[in-house]
Formats: sequence, structure tokens, C-alpha cells
Amino acid sequence: MKNTLRIISLILLIALTCSLFAACSNEAEESSEAVESSEAKPTFYGYEIPEGVDYGGRTISVLTTYVSNTATCYQIKPESNPDYSLESASAVTAASSECTKLVEELLNIEIEEEVIFSSSRFGGPMYQRISRDAMSYTADYVFAMPCLNEAAMLATDGVLYDLNGIVNLDNAWWCKPFNDTVTIAGKTYFASGDIGTVGMESTMFVAFNKRIESANGLARSYGYETLYDMVDAKAWTQDVMFEMSKTIYVDSNENNKPDPEDIIGVSGQENFVYWLLRAGDIQICSLDSDGYPVLSVNNERALNLISRAQEYCQDNTTGFIIADDYLSLGLPINPAFQVFLDGRGLFFFNALSSLNTMRTMEDDFGVLPCPLFDSTQDNYNSNVGSWTSNCVCVPTSVSQEDLELVGHLLEALGAVSKSKLTPTYYEQTLQYQISRDDDSMRMLDIINANRAPELAEMYRWGNMMATVAAMRIQPVGTFVSAYERVKDLTEQAIEDTVETFKANNN
Repeated sequence: MKNTLRIISLILLIALTCSLFAACSNEAEESSEAVESSEAKPTFYGYEIPEGVDYGGRTISVLTTYVSNTATCYQIKPESNPDYSLESASAVTAASSECTKLVEELLNIEIEEEVIFSSSRFGGPMYQRISRDAMSYTADYVFAMPCLNEAAMLATDGVLYDLNGIVNLDNAWWCKPFNDTVTIAGKTYFASGDIGTVGMESTMFVAFNKRIESANGLARSYGYETLYDMVDAKAWTQDVMFEMSKTIYVDSNENNKPDPEDIIGVSGQENFVYWLLRAGDIQICSLDSDGYPVLSVNNERALNLISRAQEYCQDNTTGFIIADDYLSLGLPINPAFQVFLDGRGLFFFNALSSLNTMRTMEDDFGVLPCPLFDSTQDNYNSNVGSWTSNCVCVPTSVSQEDLELVGHLLEALGAVSKSKLTPTYYEQTLQYQISRDDDSMRMLDIINANRAPELAEMYRWGNMMATVAAMRIQPVGTFVSAYERVKDLTEQAIEDTVETFKANNN
């Protein structure tokens, strides 16, 4: 009897234990499913899009601008161009089209792009259109992409929404250095990121001739295998660029000055010193503790950089030429650029858009970020031209009811463009390299991640930017006196802009 009771008790214990294990297992499974359910949020190329977003096939418009009517002028919807043909479209244009189609399907919308063609960037047709629409609240577009100069004017006028209330500018497809630079008192009225390619094309970089560099052992003379290795080690500095230029310069026609007939060290344009300043992480105007712009270029680091740049630019043994000196010739390709294309130049310092012309080169080329001022800098920095680059903004004429749609549209476009458009742009940009190297692709990533404009160039305060650029041909050490001549005018212009922003925010 006792044995029977023991057996029954054992059976009951086993049954109870099994039921407990089953319950724990079910709870674990339910808990796991709950975790998976909470983590499995619907995403679109990394953008978390709420379920059920559907705009019922609505047709919406975006407003963009370009300096001329070309095949690449449509930045959002290439098919809006009556001459668009998929068969003849470039890889970048085709990628742009694909990105937009995916976003249209996601949001159930139809996008149309209207382009304003104009070389006027200071109060031209784009500025007038947005200003007029803001006054009458009659915009027929949901966002616009003006050039930076006109975006700055529109922001000052108080006719742009703060994008921080529409999108999350911390997302990976927005360019943080750019957007931090243009943010005034915590408000970002226009921004840049992976939407479109004009912003990247307007960014400064340095191209180098691989044959000349290798034949002269330039990187090896500094203890590195390649110039890319020097970039990684933060040894790619402005001193290095100029000293390498001196090493290869040859006065071929023996006229005692650098010109396109020679073997040239470095060629650039009128704003060369200004570009070096931005590359050295020095801004003409920066933001104070309240987030408002102030004049900040008169400091020891800036004076040191400008003086050294003057010395190099004015030393004939550097082999330095400027494209602006040859503009009057009216040639299809500027001689200062042609010398690099012909394989007689070591470095070419210009905007990334110039890479499109390098398809004619017989020599191979590589891509580098703009050089550091010194190795203590945190990042490589590249200036974004305010006249050529565009940006994203949302005019206040867009109804508040549409801001949710605008937010989803901009975020989705940015997310898919980062995955599809930007890599395609890199590939097309470098397709004329003879030896396709991953390092140049990586350099483009560095350039794109650390690009930003200059407030003084965007808002055109005083004449300070032109004063800095003119130092190329002014006597060494004269910047302080030149600065003092335009200081009051510049500071007054900045103060007027700040007061306008403060009034708009009240």
C-alpha cells in the first residue's frame, strides 16, 4: 500500500512538474514573441515608417533650381523632364528615379518636380517665387531646394519652417556638420543630406595624379606607402601638399613663373585661401553660446594658416596656378584644369563636379579630402559652395496639415538615397579611374561626411570672405590690416541679421 501511494505521488509530482515546465515554456515563448513584435517595426531603408501611412494616390510637387537646363538638372523626379529617357539616362539619374519610385509606392503618392532654371542666386526667380507664395499662402509644392544663398535670404525673411519639427536631423541620411553649421539659435531652416547630388558635387576635394606621385615616391618620402595612408594617419596636411608640389614643379618654358606650360604642383581657383581656411576647420563666422553668428576669423590659428598659405602661393617654386587668371581666354576647359587632365599636374583643388571632366585623362587619378591645417584636427573638412549647392527647406506657405506628409517624404527620400543614390554617385564619379581603388571610394565617404558651408559666404556679410580670398596675392602678413578695414561693416551686417532672426522668433 505504501509503495502504491509512493508511485501515485511520484506520478502526480511528475505531472505537476511537466505542467510547470510547459507554463514556463509558454511564457518564455510569449515573452520572446512580444520582444520580436516590439522590435519588428516596419522600416524603409532604415527609416521607421508608421504602419498604415497611405496618402491615397495624391499628386504632390517639389520645387528645385538649377543654373541651366541640362540632363542632370532634375534632382528628385527625372521623369518630370520631357526629354527624359531611361535608355540614355546616366547611372545617377536612373538611381534617382528608382529612389523616387520606391518612395511613391511606400507613401502611395505621385511626385512631380518643377525646376526653375536661373544663374541668378541673389534674389532671383527661385527666391521671388517662394517669397511670393509665402505672402499669399498659396504654395503648390511641399518642399523646395534653393541654392544656399537664397535659402539664407529666405531664412532671414522668416518664411521657412524649422526642420527640427518636421524631420529627425540626427538620422544617418542627414549631413550633421552641414546642418549644425547652418542652424541659427537652435533652428535649422534648411538642411543637406543624401537627397540629390548637387550638394556633394559642390563640395571641395583634391585630385592627384597617381603616376606622378608614384614616380616621385612622394608618400614614401614621408614614410607611407600611399597618400591614402597619409590621410588615415592624419599626415595629409597643407604643408605636405605644398612641399610635394615643390618637389615635382618644373619650369618647362624657363620663364621664371608657373604657368600651364610647366609641370605644375597644384592648381585651384580664386577662393583657394578661403578653401584652405575651411579645410583647416576655421570659420570666418561661427556661432556664439546662444547659437547666433559672430565674426571669428581674427585668431592666431587663422592668421597662421593665412600667412603660410600666402607664402606658398606667392613662392614660384611651389608651382601653383589659379584658373581665374585664364578666364579671359574663353577656352572650353580652363588651362589650369587642362594641365592636370594632360598629366602635367600633381594636385587639382576644386569641386567634386569637376571629376566628370576627368574622363579624358590618360593618366590615372585618385581622390583625397582637402588637407588638414595640422594633425591636431579632429576631422578633414571640405567647403560647400553656397552659389552652386542646394539644400532642402519647407516654406511656411506649405500648410501645417501637410507637414506630416512632408516629414515622411523627406525622411524616406533621404533613407533610400543613402542606400542607393549616394553609392551610385560614388561609382559614377570614379568610373574613369584606370585602376578602380576602394580607397578613393572611402575618401569620398570622408569628404561627404564632413562637408559644410561658410556662414559668411551664405549670408554675404560685409566683404570678409572676399578679403580672405584676396590674401593669395596680397603681401604676407597683411591680413590683420585688411580685416580691420572691413570688420565694422561685416559686424554690422551680422548684427542686422541676428536682430531680424530674433524678431522673427518672437
